[in-house]
Formats: sequence, structure tokens, C-alpha cells
Amino acid sequence: MQILSLHFKGKMAHFRKYYSNSSALSYFIPPRTTIIGIIAGILGYERDSYYDDFSLENCSISLACSSPLKKVTQTLNYLMIKVKNDFNGSQEHHSQTSMELVIPQDIKKGCIDYEIFICHKDDLIMRKLNDICMKDLSAYKSHGISIGLGTAFNLGWIEYGGGFEGNEKLNGEANINSIMGIDNIEKILLKDGKVDNYLIKERVPIEFDDERRITKNGLKNFAVDLKGNAVDAISKKYVSLNDGRNIMWME
Repeated sequence: MQILSLHFKGKMAHFRKYYSNSSALSYFIPPRTTIIGIIAGILGYERDSYYDDFSLENCSISLACSSPLKKVTQTLNYLMIKVKNDFNGSQEHHSQTSMELVIPQDIKKGCIDYEIFICHKDDLIMRKLNDICMKDLSAYKSHGISIGLGTAFNLGWIEYGGGFEGNEKLNGEANINSIMGIDNIEKILLKDGKVDNYLIKERVPIEFDDERRITKNGLKNFAVDLKGNAVDAISKKYVSLNDGRNIMWME
């Protein structure tokens, strides 16, 4: 199978948890639903018009944290905007909300780096996405929706990661370089008692229907290494890339 790699990078990100209400909690990783929204924006799809084309059946997505991550909490002052003059902050009904932000471990020198792996059944979509993203442009490379790491004010950019050949493997031990579906893990291995991983579990949406409702199998648990390191594991299914890395699809 042909697989395309893109790096989503930025200084800050916020991927609001679907159950978050009074406080704006964030996932550490962009949900699959967010990733396909960004990809659809690059390709010029209109809002809410791409769910079938990028369903779990038609499009496989994987994600690797290529840089160490952490969270900070900031209090934001929201305004109620009804007319243009409300932007000056003079009106009542200010709302202070705590917001979690995902940032690199060293925000001065580093940046967030999510490597996204994409495999689509439609070769035309793969070729078009490849042609757009491989060009060396000093821009956000979007033909539609502006690219942000979650909320609009967390602007990011895309870097082309290249194309790979992948082969699916079943029931084996491997060094996994991406996030891992909990249902797909038989065992996490601790070799020689030395492990440089910081694993957390994230429950994220991976698929919507046409009415933006989570589908029957559209909410899954994933193991995420916040240090950005590979994890030794025995898994039911994974994909071996021709550069020696192994990934798991978000499914």
C-alpha cells in the first residue's frame, strides 16, 4: 500500500474534548476527525462535505508524536460579540474560561510535531494531496479551510514527509512508532527493565456521520507516548513501512 506522510507543526495546540463544557480540556493528540478535516481543507472540500470520502472504510490514518509534549492551562477572557463595536471589550458578559494548551517541552526552541500517515483507497485523492504538499511553498498550503492545530488561533503549518510503501503484518512483536489502539495491543514489552516511554491513554473520536454524530465504532482508546519515542509491543495488526518503522492505524 502507498502511504503519504505529512508533519503538522506549530507552537501551541488545543483539541477540545467532546465532553468538555465549562473548562476547555484538550486531547494531547488531534483526533482522527480533526486530521481528516485538515486534509479536506487542503484539498478544498467544503465544510461537512467530506465525511463519506474520509470514512474509516475509505481512508486509513495514523499519527506519531515526533516531539515531546506537555500541557499548560491558561485563563482566557471571552467576549459576547453581537455587533462590531463589542470587539473593544466595553460590553458586559465577559466570560473567563480555563483552557488547556498542548505545547512542546521546550517552547522557546522546540515545536509540536505530529507526523500524520495517510492511505486512501482513491488514488486520485492521494496524488492530489501529494502534489499540493510536496511543493516548497512558504504558505499554509490550504485551498480551503485555514489550517490550525485545533482552534483557529493555534495556527500551524505542514511539512511534507514523503511517500512510503507499507505492508500489513498480523500478530507479531514490533517496535511501534505511532500511537497504538488499545484494542490492538496484546502486550507492551519491557526489555531489560529499561523503558524511555511516558504512556497515557486517550479516548478520542475517529469518525462522524453526516450529522456530525459519532458513529457506532467512532470512539476509541489509544496509547500515546508523550516523549515521542517508539514502544515495543505485541500487537494484533500493524503496518511495516519500507524505512523500517512500524505504525498502527487509528481504527
